[in-house]
Formats: sequence, C-alpha cells, structure tokens
Amino acid sequence: MSETFIGRQAIYDRALRVHAYELLYRSGREATAATHTDGDLATARVLANAFLDVGAQKLAGNASCFVNLTKPFITGELPLPLPADRVVVEVLEDIEPTPEIVEGIRRLAKQGVRVAMDDYIHRDSNHELLKLCDYVKIDLRAQGQHETENLVELLKEYDVKLLAEKVETREEFDWCVELGFHYFQGFFLTKPEIVEGQHIPANRVALLRMLSRLLDPEVDVDEIEDLVSQDVSLAYKLLRYANSTMFAPSQPITKIGQTLVMLGLKAVRQIVTLIVLVDIDDKPGDLLPIALVRAKMCETMAERAGVADASAYYTVGLLSTLDALTGSTMEEIMEQLPLAPELEAALLRAEGDCGEALNAVRAFERTDWSGAGYHELDPIQLSKCYAKGVEYSEEVFATLPRGPARMAG
Repeated sequence: MSETFIGRQAIYDRALRVHAYELLYRSGREATAATHTDGDLATARVLANAFLDVGAQKLAGNASCFVNLTKPFITGELPLPLPADRVVVEVLEDIEPTPEIVEGIRRLAKQGVRVAMDDYIHRDSNHELLKLCDYVKIDLRAQGQHETENLVELLKEYDVKLLAEKVETREEFDWCVELGFHYFQGFFLTKPEIVEGQHIPANRVALLRMLSRLLDPEVDVDEIEDLVSQDVSLAYKLLRYANSTMFAPSQPITKIGQTLVMLGLKAVRQIVTLIVLVDIDDKPGDLLPIALVRAKMCETMAERAGVADASAYYTVGLLSTLDALTGSTMEEIMEQLPLAPELEAALLRAEGDCGEALNAVRAFERTDWSGAGYHELDPIQLSKCYAKGVEYSEEVFATLPRGPARMAG
C-alpha cells in the first residue's frame, strides 16, 4: 500500500457556487505544480488516482471533474475509462484540430462526455471542434483585455459556456461577469489543493493475464468474474469506479459479477489497461493472498451450511482486508462503495449470516476455537474449509512472483 495524490482546483459559477473541479497531476502532498515530463503518463495517473484510488465522490462530491487529455487518449490509442456523467475532457491548446482529433472528440461527445477547449487560442481551423464543445476556457493572463474581449465576441456564434481562467482579483471577476463569462477559476477564488488517497498495489502479471482474456472476443462475463474475484485490489478499484458515476448503482452490489455487468467488459478492459500503465508494483503483498483465503473459506462454509448462493460470502471475505490494505477505516471505505446493506453490516459490525461467517474465519485465524463456530460446522469441517481456501489461494498465485498464502497473525 502507498499514498497517492491528486490536485484539484474549484471552478465557480456567477453566484460563486462550486460548479466543478479541475483535476491536476501531483507527485506528492507538497507539490505545487505538475512535475511529470510524460504527458500521457501524467494523464493516466490522474485518471487512475481520481476514479480508482481516491474516488470521484471524495474528490468532487456531485460536481463534475475537468480532466486534461493528451492526443492518444482523444484518438483512442490509449484507454479512456470515464464515467461520462462526471467528466469534462479538456483539449489542450497545443493539440491541432486535425480530422483525427475532431473525430475522436465527436466519438466522446456521442458517449455523453462533455468537452472543453483549454487556454483557447482562436484559429479558423477550430470551427468544427467548437461545434462539438460545451466549454471554452480563456486564460486571462495569456493576452490583454482587448484581446480577451475580441475572443468573447468571436465565440458568441457557438453554443459554448465561457470559463475564465486565472482570475486573480475581485475587479477581474466583476469584469468577466459583465463580459459574459459563465464560470470562473483562479487564485481570487481558490488555489489548487492536494487530495490524498491510498493506492493498493496491483500485480502486473495477474493484470496482464486478465487483459489477454479481455481482448478475446469469445470471453464471457463468468470467466472475467472468476479472475476479478481472485484480485482484491482490482475488485476494490472496479467498485470505486462503479461508485464514481453521478448516480449510484440502482441495485446494491452483493457480488463482483454485478459490477462487471453494470460497467460492461469494454470499460473493464479500459480500466485494467489503465492500471497496467500506471502501476509499477509487481508484488501483491501479504494481505492479498490472505483475502483470497478468507473469501474461499467464507464461501465454502456457506455452501456446507446449505446457503443457496454463497457469492456474497466470497465478496465479504475478499473485501475484509481493505482497511489494512488502504490504511482507512472500514466505515470510510463503506461510504465509497456501492455494497448491499447486508454486506456493509457484515464488514462493519460482523452482523448477519455473512458477518457470522467472517467472524468465524477471523477466530480460526487466531486459533480462537471457542469463537470459530458457524452453524453446525465442527472444527474439523472448518479446518477443511480453511484448507480449501489456502489451496485456492496457492492456485491463484502459482503463476505470480511470490510464495504461497499464509495465515494472518
């Protein structure tokens, strides 16, 4: 586990209410500007940090997120897993409006993604792009007042909202309001701030194995569900992404398969590709195999106790180490995941039948035989369930660069 950082700067409307946040790449809590020289990787890290590690709800609440995109993300050369209802993509000023770029923006617009032109510089070739845009951002420091007034006049023929950047005084704000700007960003209103999150290391070998299956046109959801269910890091990131949409899932989630159906395999493929791009840690850590042991043990116990569908028990066991993995409390984690109430009750308070199963697993790990009871299963049966969990974890990790799972201390 490691800390992850992302910058954000609020964008305000005329009534000085927060309309959105621009998300910015930051390498640490003291960073005041982007330090990454690779624009593509910086964009990938912003997307991963925002929607997979920190979470859009923590970053922006119900407000939208403005994200700078480099050319490969616009044209589709790099994956772009975006919750369309939460995101405004910014086309950087140095990107030429070639037919390829215009087509990429048109494709994003059809998906419901809103588009902004950043640090706008007027040129006749922008005409087609402006017809697809929702916002135009004008940097007040890039030209004088007269030139800014000319830009505003030129843009009146397009159906776009004007956003003034680098507003540094009350006088500038009032002038921009009078000129016709709709939104405002700058030090007069607020400076960029750093938001911290926790990053769970992913295993590149496992992710590449999954990506190869996702690229197979014949793959089905059940196979991908099996693979995701073997990786608590990926399961957590997909749940966080599912909760990044403006509206929470209509049905609370009890098993991983629901998340896959909701997102679709295309989005899952984009998310896995993005994680592979930005995650350089090839060691899954001790807690990940423990999570697999718990997941399979909970599931097996439920099956032996006669539970018809034991998938929720697997999910509870898989997610039970998230507090240790993320360094957050389970209460904080549950606020950010769209889980069913019975799963929340099990993970937070060990309530319900799922909670009873998880309690028994934890007691078994501590060799607390008096607390390791579940339904009518005796200690021998529980030992067999644990052995099945260890066997399952070892099978999953057999091709990965680490040893077998071990019992929690």
